[in-house]
Amino acid sequence: MYKIPEENYPIIEDWVDRESRVLDLGCGDGSLLSSLVAKKGVDGFGVEISHDMILQCVQKGICVYQADIDRDLSEWADGSFDYVILNATLQVITRPYQVIREMLRVGGCAIISISNFGYVRNRIRVLSQGRVSSRIRLAQSWHDTPVLRFVSLREFRSSLEEMGIEVMDARYFFPLNVVARTPWPGYNLLAKEGIFKLRRS
Repeated sequence: MYKIPEENYPIIEDWVDRESRVLDLGCGDGSLLSSLVAKKGVDGFGVEISHDMILQCVQKGICVYQADIDRDLSEWADGSFDYVILNATLQVITRPYQVIREMLRVGGCAIISISNFGYVRNRIRVLSQGRVSSRIRLAQSWHDTPVLRFVSLREFRSSLEEMGIEVMDARYFFPLNVVARTPWPGYNLLAKEGIFKLRRS
C-alpha cells in the first residue's frame, strides 16, 4: 500500500497554527494527524475510506470518519475547520475541482500536495521506456494504481488561478533534497513534488 510521504510533515506542521481545528482528508494511518496533535495541540479529525487504515487511526487515538471524500463534505458546515489537508491524495479522486472547493468551504485554508507528472525523470521514462513510473502511479502496475489524474505542477497552478484560489505559500521539492519556496525557472521540469497552502481569493 502507498505510504503518504513524511517529507511533507515538517512543512505542514509549520503552516498549521497551534490549537487550531484540522481536517485531514485521506488521512491514511493517521500519522500526520498524530504528529499535529502531539506537536501543535490541534483538534484533529480524519476522513479515510480504508477500513484497515481506520483501525490504525483508532489505535493512535485519532478521531476518524469513514467516507468517500469524492462525494462531498456536506456533513460539515461552512468554516468548521481552520485547515483542511489533502496530502498526496488529489490525484486519486474523481472530482478534484469539487473537492478543492469543498475544502475551502469548510476550512479557512487548504493544504494540498501533489506529485509532478511533468518532472524530467517521468518524461524521460515515458520517452525511453514507454511507461509511467511506479512512484507516479503509487503502485507497481497500470491495472492496480489508484491514480486517476496525471497532473503537472504548472497545470495545477493554472487550475488554481482559474478557480480564483490564492496560493498563500508553497514548497517545491527538487533533487538532492533541495526545497524551494518559489517556483524556480523550469520548476515544472525539475521539481518532483509540490505542496501548497491555499485560500479563497
